[in-house]
Amino acid sequence: MKLFSSAVSRVKKMLTGKEATDGSAFTAHNIILDDGTQTKPDAKHPISLHPWMISAKNLIERIYPNGVEGVSIVDLGCLEGGYSVEFARMGMDSLGIEVRDTNFRKCCYVRDHLSLPNLRFECDDVWNLDKYGPFDVIFCVGLLYHLDRPREFIKLMESCCKKLLIINTHFAPDEPVEAFKLSNIDVNEGLSGRWFEEHDGSEKQKKDSLWASWENCRSFWLRRPDLLFALKDAGFTLVFEQFDCLENIRRAMADGVYAKLVRSTFVGIK
Repeated sequence: MKLFSSAVSRVKKMLTGKEATDGSAFTAHNIILDDGTQTKPDAKHPISLHPWMISAKNLIERIYPNGVEGVSIVDLGCLEGGYSVEFARMGMDSLGIEVRDTNFRKCCYVRDHLSLPNLRFECDDVWNLDKYGPFDVIFCVGLLYHLDRPREFIKLMESCCKKLLIINTHFAPDEPVEAFKLSNIDVNEGLSGRWFEEHDGSEKQKKDSLWASWENCRSFWLRRPDLLFALKDAGFTLVFEQFDCLENIRRAMADGVYAKLVRSTFVGIK
């Protein structure tokens, strides 16, 4: 009977997902832990099979054809640590930086349930990136569009990057998109884009808005050409957009998903 109860308990964990030590459930990253359980089993797939992860992995393996052992990478605004984990599983020296304590606790929970000595996390603001670098690779997914000074942050990333920068971000559309309440085209830091209201700036909003900005109440989405220009201007010699981050490129382009999401992966290489 005791063995049966133990088995039922394990199955329940696999079905309901993991919670961090503070009791909060995972909201984004479905990570397979060493015991086989998943942090968010209701997700479409584990984060290892997410198109953004597969796309980044393919790119990194082509930049480092002789292997990634000893190659350092930082995952900026790492949320629950899923991408940081997969980079460590590739063999990279992986650091995830996350500012919100609620998310950081989940990162620590994941770290403690994996046997990955090359994985670590820091609870800090990504604007303090230079405290930890430089890094061979910088991975910036779901972060740039939460900042009000994106051009300055791109310059910061360039100064801490030895070889490869991967940015997955929303960009400002030329025409308004119904899904996002963006401002009219404006100019910020000498580049064009649109403003997006993040939160009211209260401590409660900062704490509870797990997927929002940190210090700034509004963010500035760069237009696509301005983002590419900012990468080139910062010092990256090879700049391009990586379309294989889209799960189905032909369908995404045909039915307008790409235009509706106004989100893609942009790459800078030195």
